[in-house]
Amino acid sequence: MEGPGNCTVKNDCGSSVREWPRRLRSVSTPRVQHLQLALLFIFVFLLARPVAKDSNIVNHLRAELSIPNEVQIVVVSYDPLVFSLQPMDTHKDRFLLSMELGFLLMLDDDELRAALAHELGHVWIYTHHPFLQTERMANNLGLRVANRASFEKIYAKLWAYEGASGVPIDDLLGPPVGAQNVPRSVVSETRP
Repeated sequence: MEGPGNCTVKNDCGSSVREWPRRLRSVSTPRVQHLQLALLFIFVFLLARPVAKDSNIVNHLRAELSIPNEVQIVVVSYDPLVFSLQPMDTHKDRFLLSMELGFLLMLDDDELRAALAHELGHVWIYTHHPFLQTERMANNLGLRVANRASFEKIYAKLWAYEGASGVPIDDLLGPPVGAQNVPRSVVSETRP
């Protein structure tokens, strides 16, 4: 006897084979419904809290860097660049800053500030020198409002998160302040 969701098909040998219905089954007990609501609440809480905090930080950093452009934030489950920025219009008046939730939750406040400052560095470059987008230039702009130690921690966490080996940190941030890369002049000693 066949039920409404079951069907009988013939296999290659010609005999009948019962095939199970191809539809999702859901279990709807009060306990499962409570669990679904709890997971929904936790997910919304995890997303809403960082975005509100991030928006405040972004607005503060925009003011510090004199960036008038609107920056909209979105938290996603996956971003191939982990944090990324892209123009939302052809005039580059509005930008979309995308942040991967897994990495975002790993950052402390100083690291988050540095990551957002870096992305806002890209906004500044887009609006001033659109053909010169480099990580180093975005970092140099970000270093105006966030400390170097936070940038170094972010890159270490990012490379661990991605399973990458990374590059020399000075290639991304420039030499540390106070480090003299000027070659010492050779002074010849003359003897009387």
